[in-house]
Amino acid sequence: MPSRSRRWRLATAFLAALTCVFALFTGPAAARYGRTTGAVDQGAPTYYDSGLARTPSMGWNTYYGLGAPSEDKIKAVADYLVSSGLRAAGYDIAWIDGGWTAPQPRDASGNLLADPAKFPSGLPTLVGYLHSRGLRAGIYTDAGASDGKNCAAGSGGHYQDDTKRFAGWKFDAIKIDFLCGIAQNLKPADVFAQFSAAVRTAGRPMLLNLCNPVTNDWGVPHGPDQVAGVSYSFGPLIADSWRTDTDIAFGTPYEGIWVDVLRNMDDNAAHPEANGPGHYNDPDYLIPMRKTEKGTYELNEEESTSQLVMWSEMASPLIIGSDPRTLPQSMVNTLKNPEIVGVDQDPLAIQGVRVASANGTDTYSKVLSGNGNRAVVLLNRNTAPTSMTVTFAQAGLRGTVAVRDLRARSDRGSATGSYTVTVPAHGTAFLRLHGTDLVPGSDLGGDASASPALVRLDDTHAMVFARAANGSLEAKTTGQPGWTPLGGAILGQPAAYRGTDGRIDVFVRGLDNAAYQRTLQHGTWGVWVRLGGQLTDAPTAAFTSPQSWTLVGRGTDGRVWSRTQSSGWTSFGAPNNKPIYGRPSAVTDGTGMYVAVRAADDSVWVRTNAGWSSLGGVVSGSPTLVSTLGQIYLFARASDYTLWQVNHTDGGWGGWFNRPEFPSNAVIGSVGAAAGPDGSAWLAVRGPDNHLYQTTL
Repeated sequence: MPSRSRRWRLATAFLAALTCVFALFTGPAAARYGRTTGAVDQGAPTYYDSGLARTPSMGWNTYYGLGAPSEDKIKAVADYLVSSGLRAAGYDIAWIDGGWTAPQPRDASGNLLADPAKFPSGLPTLVGYLHSRGLRAGIYTDAGASDGKNCAAGSGGHYQDDTKRFAGWKFDAIKIDFLCGIAQNLKPADVFAQFSAAVRTAGRPMLLNLCNPVTNDWGVPHGPDQVAGVSYSFGPLIADSWRTDTDIAFGTPYEGIWVDVLRNMDDNAAHPEANGPGHYNDPDYLIPMRKTEKGTYELNEEESTSQLVMWSEMASPLIIGSDPRTLPQSMVNTLKNPEIVGVDQDPLAIQGVRVASANGTDTYSKVLSGNGNRAVVLLNRNTAPTSMTVTFAQAGLRGTVAVRDLRARSDRGSATGSYTVTVPAHGTAFLRLHGTDLVPGSDLGGDASASPALVRLDDTHAMVFARAANGSLEAKTTGQPGWTPLGGAILGQPAAYRGTDGRIDVFVRGLDNAAYQRTLQHGTWGVWVRLGGQLTDAPTAAFTSPQSWTLVGRGTDGRVWSRTQSSGWTSFGAPNNKPIYGRPSAVTDGTGMYVAVRAADDSVWVRTNAGWSSLGGVVSGSPTLVSTLGQIYLFARASDYTLWQVNHTDGGWGGWFNRPEFPSNAVIGSVGAAAGPDGSAWLAVRGPDNHLYQTTL
């Protein structure tokens, strides 16, 4: 075996050889691979994107504020949205909820009819008025058929006709409920998908909001696949937003609703990984300062502001449910606060996550655009003011941190380590922090556009491979300056492995969606070898040696496909025969092969010779397997964007445990990993600044 110093010299020679030998790749291979202008990191499905909600939608809905809507009332509120400045602040959808249909909701030809008593000018005329005021128009229906009892407007059996009618009336948004849907025992994943398909062919782009408010508290017969809590598993694929809980309030305001606001907030926090540009968790409408029959406020001004702050922190749709004309000017000003709204509308659309909880208080952190930027909420659930402290490391920041109060729109100076403030009862402090992103390990620089791969060269040096911002492959040996561009263009995360003789094999997904392999041996790169396949994410390999490996990838059917160095592609299937998300990971420990995947419900499943089994968890990136000293380590980014691990030892899987070295959002996508000495694992990660970092666990 070469000495450590000789291996280090060989590694340096390898990297020095890369630039010239990759001229082989930038000729005919570049023409085959083409060019790309960027790609979303691996580990996620192809999400729905209507193009109408690149940031969370904003507006006003009739349900909680008006009850049964009418033409005159809607026009009056629309005028107020304009005159008050709410429209200019972003609240630009006037959404008609239930109660708009005629007593007989369809004519003899089956067409939906508006109630002529409530809408004497007709809906097309009202929509035209809203458009003339610079507003978009929303409409309501139900997934089930109208039954005159559970829902007034129902599109069951008429999805194509109704969506075309809404498009013909020039509506810009549709809310589809599930009241008749649950009464008729429909499956929300199926019928919402069918309605979404109808919207896409209706002839007019229309924003789609799914509203399944069914929970176990309803007391109606239902199955586990019919509740709001599972909408995250299909909503991002078929709609702009989807409800995550039951209704936050009732038509008649009543005291004590604060606990229901917290309930919807907490349930909405369950799956932040489902949120992103063009697809949003929806915890229901804002209900600021509605008056009860006693003349008291359902939510006082502080509680109303806390709801707005938390919805903004979670990158939720901001749809006002109250009648805005009844609000005090101070509340209207808060709804228009550009710094609060700006957090909600941040183009990254990352949902803020809870990073600390204690004694009735919560701390939430949300990554904002630009390096080192966070929006932090200190939430006081208690009935008395409370002193609260945010620890900057929990928010993923280090060094000196600038603090700005977003509610007061005022700078609060700079601090190191932490910041303390007194938070009112049922209140919030909303802070914008700017510091340096905290990612453990050595900063390797670079400008990555996907997760990295890592090969350990010896006990002190590694080679890291990554997809650069321009889509090309690049590499760096730790301890050496700069990144070496390797030319060409790839999609997603590369995979790299080192043989016992120092040979390195790299596997990638090309722009033609085929898998490719290239080998670095004796300081020289060979040509790219096309391994075929039709992949929808990056491949990885259970790599025993250059002569013995099994490549795995996600096929066009969403299942796991594999091939060896001498065989063609065959299917491994998928957990419960449902499409997986992202790229699979594979290793062998000498007794067999293990394949780990992110399943459709964001849990982790592993396949062995015995078949598929669930490891549970809720993840936001593809899992990564490492085999070392008779053990298998599995790393995955959790739904709160922290890093978690689970180990296979002595024939069985243990429990998940958090890696405290990685605060929330220190890792983008998935880790690259290799076995280190003495049972350690060497990790390479892409940080929020798109630099690559290398550390040892």
